[in-house]
Amino acid sequence: MSKILFVNGNLHGHFNPTLPVVRELISRGEEVWYFASDKFKEELETVGAHFISTGAEIDKFNQGFAPSGNHPFYTLLEYKVKYDKAMIPVLLEQIKGLVFDILVFDSYFGAGSFLPGILKLTSVCSTTTFAIPKLPLTDDQLLRGCHPQLDEFYRVLEEQCSYWKVPVPDAAQYFLVKGDVTLVYTAREFNPGGASFDNTYAFVGPSISNRVFANEFPWHKLGGDKLIFISMGTINTALADFYKMCIEAFRESGYQIVMSIGNKTEISSLGTIPDNFILSRQVPQLEILKRTALFISHGGLNSINEAIYYGVPCIVLPLANDQYITAAQVAKMKIGIPLAFQEVSAATLKSTTDEIISTSSYQENIQKLRDVFQNAGGYSKAADVIQQTGGTYHGNKK
Repeated sequence: MSKILFVNGNLHGHFNPTLPVVRELISRGEEVWYFASDKFKEELETVGAHFISTGAEIDKFNQGFAPSGNHPFYTLLEYKVKYDKAMIPVLLEQIKGLVFDILVFDSYFGAGSFLPGILKLTSVCSTTTFAIPKLPLTDDQLLRGCHPQLDEFYRVLEEQCSYWKVPVPDAAQYFLVKGDVTLVYTAREFNPGGASFDNTYAFVGPSISNRVFANEFPWHKLGGDKLIFISMGTINTALADFYKMCIEAFRESGYQIVMSIGNKTEISSLGTIPDNFILSRQVPQLEILKRTALFISHGGLNSINEAIYYGVPCIVLPLANDQYITAAQVAKMKIGIPLAFQEVSAATLKSTTDEIISTSSYQENIQKLRDVFQNAGGYSKAADVIQQTGGTYHGNKK
């Protein structure tokens, strides 16, 4: 039996794919300790993991973080390195006296580029976004002196690595973090530049298993009409105007609509809800996707992975970050159509839906990719990869 340490952050999209992996490892007799936000405590303990809280210090950091500038990418680097600075002492204090064999860290942490050195453990990087082959900057944009925020990033990074007595990674190594082995929860065929990654990258496909869904869902209202599922994720859900647009687009469409609106919009603010709509703050996404003809999504990779796994073509309306990459891949693979969120209209949404549903090539293409995803191995393959990795950490020696 190995003792495995998972280190993750506060985001559902980064946590959710790991939970089936944890359950699988425990079912095989492994011991899993998981460092994460308190909101994941119940789910982890339910599957038998030992929960380690990130504690109040991390929440305090997130509430107080103020970037030293406003460059989008340098701000991200600055946030990540300062998050690491706040996180690592908390982690080491929480695991003091414990012995581990394997470290599994989330790709969200640039610290994954030096945390294995601190712990002296062989590592697995858990990548719930795409594996990225290169930074979105030129070499001269990574040189010290080219921007005050970049200099601040290097200052904090060097300070941390000096304190922990580990080599200093460069900006590319830090941001494009990888482990001795790197798990990627999509198929190599769907990942941009997938063929360029060596065999230390394990593309295991979506990590999908049954989820506990606390809320009641009105299954009895689902009829025989083609089902359109609309969900813009769990973070940016204050989208009342968009939800109204969807109601206008599909009010008399002949489709049945299930629309997840999250916790930031009042249903009463959306006007009269047509009979062919089911609105809910939270939806059992996997069960709905099994019944869906078309998925309208923000393009979060986990959601699109799940749609492909169940053979559902997509309309993608990206809002931020890697969602634009996902949208581009959906277009490239011809399994759906991306639309610009700020420009979309009810008429365009309806006509694009009609086009995808009436064009057989979208269904043919998504079925081919579905077969690739379903044969990639998922959480079981991810557990295999982790079990093949090892080392030993004998507690905090600092």
